[in-house]
Formats: sequence, C-alpha cells, structure tokens
Amino acid sequence: MGNFYHNFLNIQHFWNNAFYSQERLSLNFPSISPRIPLSANQQIALEMALSNSPITVISGTGATGKTSIAKNLAQVAIDSSHKVLILAHNLASLSPYYNLTNYPLVLSQQGDYYQKVINRLRYDNLAQAKMDYLPLHLLPDVELSKLRTPAKLERWLPIIENNSYQQLADILKLESEFQNLTQARLHLLAYRLKQLLPFLQEQLRLNQIYNHLSQAGIEEIARQLLANPQITITGTVAEFMQVENRLLWETSFDIIIVEEANRLHWIQLLFLAGLCKKLVLFGEDIPPRYGQPKKSIPYPYNCLQFNCFQWLQSHLSPAYVYTLKEQFRLHSAMAKIVYPSICNHWVYIQSHYTDNSLSGVNLSQINRRVVWHTMVGDKPVAENMIRFLEKLIRNHDGQVMSEIGMITFSPTQTDAIKEILPTISSIYQNQLFVGTAGEWSGKERKIIMVNCSGNPKDISVEDINIALTRAKDYLFLFGDCDVWLRYNSPLKALLYHPAVSQERQVVI
Repeated sequence: MGNFYHNFLNIQHFWNNAFYSQERLSLNFPSISPRIPLSANQQIALEMALSNSPITVISGTGATGKTSIAKNLAQVAIDSSHKVLILAHNLASLSPYYNLTNYPLVLSQQGDYYQKVINRLRYDNLAQAKMDYLPLHLLPDVELSKLRTPAKLERWLPIIENNSYQQLADILKLESEFQNLTQARLHLLAYRLKQLLPFLQEQLRLNQIYNHLSQAGIEEIARQLLANPQITITGTVAEFMQVENRLLWETSFDIIIVEEANRLHWIQLLFLAGLCKKLVLFGEDIPPRYGQPKKSIPYPYNCLQFNCFQWLQSHLSPAYVYTLKEQFRLHSAMAKIVYPSICNHWVYIQSHYTDNSLSGVNLSQINRRVVWHTMVGDKPVAENMIRFLEKLIRNHDGQVMSEIGMITFSPTQTDAIKEILPTISSIYQNQLFVGTAGEWSGKERKIIMVNCSGNPKDISVEDINIALTRAKDYLFLFGDCDVWLRYNSPLKALLYHPAVSQERQVVI
C-alpha cells in the first residue's frame, strides 16, 4: 500500500490539467497482427494499449468490441513473456480469457485449478497437438497441409516411402482432393512430400507420443506449467482485493487489464496502479445525466466525488484515452433506438459485421424491433414472459429457442422465471439461458427478453446498459413502464423513443 499516497498525490498534481507522463516503459511490444479480427478503429485502440505509456483508457458502450481488443492485448503480452493480471467486475466477463495459451489461473477456481490444467492438456492440447510447422526455409503449402493429420500420415507415409517421385505424382492425381491440381502442381507436391519424408515421420511419432502420454507424464507437465512465475491470473476485482489473495498484492505485474473499469472505486484504482508497469482500463462512458449525485468533498480530496474512470477520461492527455464509436452486434434499426438512450455520442453501425436478418426465423408478425410489454408486479411479469416465450416456440416449431435469452436484474427474478419454466418441454429448457445482467456480460442472442420489474433505484445504469445491448435482432422488455417513466435512466429515454412499441396488458 506504500504506493497509495504517492499515486494520490500524482492525481492531485494534474487535477486541473491534461496530464502527460514523461516516463516511458520498457515493455516494448512487437508489431503484431491481431489474432481476433479487429476494425481499423479497434486496431488503433490496441496499438495505444501496446504503447510504452503507463496507462491507457479505452471506453465504449456495449457491443463496441472492448473484449476483442483486451483479449488480443492479453495474448500479445503472454507471447512476449510478460506477467499479466486480468480483472473484471462480473465473473461472466472473464470467460473469453479462460482459453488463453498459458492456462490462466482463475481466482474463483483455485481449488481445482491443477485438475483443470490436466484436463485441458489431455483433451485440448495433447489430443489435438498442433503440428503444422515447416522448416524455416519453406513457405506454407495448403495442399501439403491436407495430409498432415495423424490418420492421413499413417496412410500416406508408407506410400511416400515405397514409391518413386513420378509414381507418387500419379497416385496423388487419383485422389479426389487433388484432382483439380495441374500436372506441374502435382509434381511439386510429390517432390515436397519425398523431400519432407523424415520430417513427416517425426511429426507422426510426436503425435503418437502425445496421444499415448501416461497420466504421470501429463501431471508432470501440469506441475511445470503451474511453477511458471509468468502465469496469467484472472478474477473479479472483489476477489483480488480479498485478504486471502494478499500474496498477489506483493507481485509486480507487467500489465494489468481491467474490464468494466467504470465500476472501479478510487482506492481500487490506486491500489492496482501501484502493482503494475502498465494499467489498461476498458469501460463504459456513462452519460452524466444518469450519474449518482456528487458528494461535497473538500480539497485536496475533491476529485473523489467523481467516478474515477470518467475522471481519467477527462483529465488524461488524449495520448492515453480512446473512445470506440462503432458497434458490431445490434441490428441497425435497434441500434438507432438503443444507443441514443445509453450514450451521448453517435455510434456508427458496422453493417458488415451485423446480421440484419434472423436466419431461419421469421418474426414478421412483430413490426417493431424493440417492444415494451407493460404489466405490474413481479409474478405477472415472469408469467407473461413465459407465455410470450411459449408463443414464439409454438409459431416456429422450437427452431427459435436456441436464439432466445432472458435477462433479469436480480437473482430473485431469475429464480421466479426458472420456477415456471418446467411448464415448457425440457428439450427447450436446455437451450434457454436465464440470468442476471451481470451473468449476461459478454454474451449475446438474436432475441432477448428483459424482466424490468423491481425498484428502479436498485438497478444500476451499467446493468441496464448490458441488458439493452445483448440482443442482435429483437428486444422485448416486460414491466411497468409508468414506474420507469418517473425515474431517470436509459429505460426512460428508451420509452420516449417513437420507434419503441408499447403493448399494455388490460385485465377485464
């Protein structure tokens, strides 16, 4: 905690000015090609995150690709042998990072981490060992790669070994997958196979060794991986701040990545800043009109009255801050309704990345993309959501079920829906995901149904924004619209939009 006061004094020092640090880091990330495809603007954000500056702040509303950038950043850091810590507010937000290449330690799963590493080694890595490498002086060969699976190598190696170069070319010509190749290309492939025979034999031998590695051998590899001091750690901010993990507080990380950083408190931000060389924050820019009332705090602590993420956006130099303004999920008609409700700036719709038609499902009977079903009370809302779900299933023979999700704002609401779900066939139940907004972080479906019952004061703006940006094609909200019209939130702004259809339940 020794860095806490030092960091706080630094914050006060540039309170009234855009701050630019003269200190440069020595992380020196190489020039990279993103493993996950990124747009031009996302690549700019990634390059800023890879710079030698001590901090980068990247903001964007839901579906703007923050996680894609963060995952690319994490993988580059791992490939460069840097020690990485990845944190988020919701546990669900961390799921995209579980398959990083160096077996990240998940703080919530430490007890069975050793067994998880063993299972992943056995079923993912050793059973499907990647053997597509070639000698450095050779360029990749698409036709050669078709023969490099263990099953095909077992068949082809004796043929390659026992036939001449010309005979091998004639045999290849008879294979259906090579019939479209020219004679010259077949001869080149035959020559390459004869040339690489010892290399391919060694590949098959290694594959067989990996596939038949003993349990003791797998356990030994797992132990060596666990002993790696550069192992990546993932967890929620709350978990990391628990006393049980205090040994990690003494670790010096090369880079700390924080998703949902707009939910950080000042003390968490300052604490994390003291543990790393570089801090990269990803979060949402919540419009001030939805913010909490500011408390009156005297100088020099008056910066604490502001949300730390928004404060950094306002006071850091533009060299450290980037805002993502294009979305890749919502149908264009939905995006024009949702985004003006949750942010102050225009969000560009990347139609190239969005599916503007619901494949295999026709909801032509619904003429609006966003529909609010008005009803009062928790139980009626849950019952009407199930009734509406049954109607969708009935109209589409169950095809639509895997494309539907239900979002609630409390575990109680989730339980209420799950209690009624048994009325639907168990075949369909297994395809439906029902969860709180936090559990939906990072997920999406083509059709989303949102339970808006409950007290608006108990529902955070961040959770509302998650709920409004999970649907790709249709968004259905259920609750008392009169209650939400009296409370300042994104849902109030949404209800005032002329393109939102409101259907009121009338009891006779």
